[in-house]
Amino acid sequence: MSNISVNRLEKLGEYLSEKYIPESLPGCSILVSQNNEEVYYFQTGMRDNEKNKPIERDTIFRIYSMTKPITSMAIMILMERGLIKISDEVEKYIPEWKNLSVYQSGDSNNKVTTPPKRKMIIHDLLTHRSGLTYDQYSRFANESENLSSDECIKILSDIPLMFSPGEHFNYSISTDILGFIIERISKQSLADFFSENILNPLEMKDTSFQILSSKIKRFSSCYIYDSSANRYILEDDSNNSKYSKIQKINWGGAGLTSTIDDYMKFCNLIQNNGSIKEKNIIGSNTLNYMISNQLENGKDLFKIAKGKWSKSPFKGIGYSLAGSVVIDPIANMSTRSIGEFSWGGAAETLFWVDKKENISVVFMAQMLGFPKDQNLKDYTDLNFIKKFNSTPGKTIFKPVEASEIFSKEDFVD
Repeated sequence: MSNISVNRLEKLGEYLSEKYIPESLPGCSILVSQNNEEVYYFQTGMRDNEKNKPIERDTIFRIYSMTKPITSMAIMILMERGLIKISDEVEKYIPEWKNLSVYQSGDSNNKVTTPPKRKMIIHDLLTHRSGLTYDQYSRFANESENLSSDECIKILSDIPLMFSPGEHFNYSISTDILGFIIERISKQSLADFFSENILNPLEMKDTSFQILSSKIKRFSSCYIYDSSANRYILEDDSNNSKYSKIQKINWGGAGLTSTIDDYMKFCNLIQNNGSIKEKNIIGSNTLNYMISNQLENGKDLFKIAKGKWSKSPFKGIGYSLAGSVVIDPIANMSTRSIGEFSWGGAAETLFWVDKKENISVVFMAQMLGFPKDQNLKDYTDLNFIKKFNSTPGKTIFKPVEASEIFSKEDFVD
């Protein structure tokens, strides 16, 4: 039974409507669950401005990096079956990477590189400590729709790593590489492996890499902020989207589409320690290990990350095998629970799972480059949800700066 006051929680919907819709965002929806029971759902605005179609409960969204936790879970399923160890060297599954190098200096015509200090392992890919970057993907992004996963792997083998594996944290294409490895081990496409082992058992019937023609009418268009005009414009028309076409590569780091209810089923699986409706997807110990901080000696992202990840909002925030995890709320200057697991996607999709409070939240929108990202995430943050707990005096509002952990730039795919 929930102890959240729905009447008070409705203020969140009022705020989103008044503050962001439609001037700053075409539309959005939010779903809150406690103890596996829905306690609040709200939708507002449009999924397609040009066609005047509103967001609905079954609207399908591009979830971008919210694909990553599902890919990580697939790796853990293979681990439970004895088909992979997270201590395995990556070259065991990608022999093309036996001779990787690390960038030291120079430009593309005169690079100075050295061998890595140690081999890259699966754990490095799961924790984004591989030395890979998103810049490496940009080298062939324009051709990616015509390339196979094997061709991508070959191209990447010639691009130096940013640092030796294990030295730092840097958000990257690591999870996409895990997707390739899953395909090589299972001898299935990533789409088929997901469907057979995660999506179908959870009845996530609207989660896929490709939108079927029968579902296009429910697919949201995607928008992007145009800084020169200070407004959002159409980025991907739902009726003419690449997601409606067969994908040559299933990108494990960014390729899925889903609905708010489907993704809540995945969150509930985490809440229930790997089982739901008497179906066991993953062992409870494996699940809890997957969402536990993996940075050594209790270090947080602030201490170990490169670039934007080393900013003060990342104090008290660790990284698991599948997303961020709160390890020190005091250092983070927030009221968030220790162990709170979360991640988001580039187009303003977000989720939180707080197993201590038994609360899960999924937020959906379709907006790239959103300029008011920080404030929006503050008001859809789990701590704002907890503010409406009906127990008097139990919760407080957290400092705004802590919400910067979910800045959109950190989920660039």
